[in-house]
Amino acid sequence: MHIPDGMLDTKTWVTAWIGSAGILGFAAREVRRRLTDARVVLMAVLAALIFALQMLNFPVAGGTSGHFAGGAAAAIVLGPWPAAIVMASVLGVQAIFFADGGITAFGANALTMGIVSPLVGWIIYRWFTSVSDRRGTRLVGAFAAAWTACTSAALVAAVMLWVSGRADLLPVAGAMGFWHAIIGVGEGVITAGLVGYLHAVRPDLLAESREADTQAVRGPALTLGAVAIAAAALSFLASASPDGLEHVYEHLGRPFGEIALLSSPMPDYVVPGLGNETLAGVLAGIVGVIVTGGLLYALAQALKARRA
Repeated sequence: MHIPDGMLDTKTWVTAWIGSAGILGFAAREVRRRLTDARVVLMAVLAALIFALQMLNFPVAGGTSGHFAGGAAAAIVLGPWPAAIVMASVLGVQAIFFADGGITAFGANALTMGIVSPLVGWIIYRWFTSVSDRRGTRLVGAFAAAWTACTSAALVAAVMLWVSGRADLLPVAGAMGFWHAIIGVGEGVITAGLVGYLHAVRPDLLAESREADTQAVRGPALTLGAVAIAAAALSFLASASPDGLEHVYEHLGRPFGEIALLSSPMPDYVVPGLGNETLAGVLAGIVGVIVTGGLLYALAQALKARRA
């Protein structure tokens, strides 16, 4: 669901940039007040994991594919404001290093996947856990939160396409909602799996206080980091079909002049100059995982140091 440069008109992407920058600035201030060493590690690992899982497009009916977005999952584990910082870091690395999502469209992508998705997912999950704190309730809540977050973000993207004059509102909103309601099932399953794993090994990481120490996150961090590397290594298995946004735009969108504000070093997740396309993709994915995790770790440490 990454919007490329040129798909939105100027007034829309500028407004999205301004709005997202303000909200992310607020998020950074809130995160800085509560950062611990354990949360820094967990944020970095989740950023790397979300980056890797977003590479694994899975097939959906009708020649469409979808991919894990991760906003709800990050909010469930970290809270909505740390999740917004995590998602913004992932989207920034994707746009700059891999030409996935545009620079002008970064604000719009941050708004949909990095702000709307975590907030909606967090609200839905909190409602479920307020009813019951049992494992089953958490799993159902995680699934419902991720599904709702995925669909909500898609509808916000549809509204931006309409405001930009790229598509008619009812058709594009209906199509985006339909396809992402299906994609949201995969989002929900993955998110519920992550929550189930953490509830089994370190349920304190899912506590509302989130005061776990560094020792508590070491085991899950190593496991999730290994999963991120493995997912990047398996990225060659990803579906080549267009994702939900691309599929909808192909059928309902109006032509636009795509632009590129910078030359990405690894466009389309491929290391240039390698003859083996599979190896080039795998290496690009692993580099992306390391860069994303490292960037988020450095950013979180900078926020923590600024508070001190």
